[in-house]
Amino acid sequence: MQDMHPIQHWDPEAPGDDGQLELPGIALDRSDELLESLEELEDVLGKVQLTAEEVELLRRFRRTTAENRRMILQLLAR
Repeated sequence: MQDMHPIQHWDPEAPGDDGQLELPGIALDRSDELLESLEELEDVLGKVQLTAEEVELLRRFRRTTAENRRMILQLLAR
């Protein structure tokens, strides 16, 4: 605890401080790059998002007994 630095007070009236937080890796002056990154992220998320059928299978898998889950996993390993 002795090595901790005091928290700096945020002063919105300070010169050069427009009140906008800066996130690492995101530059606001390159909005076209941000839009491209968001579109790419949306594509990747769409690929890994479960279908309705997969959600139902997962729900059923979770509700079954431990013995049935073991048998299912053994069948999938083949």
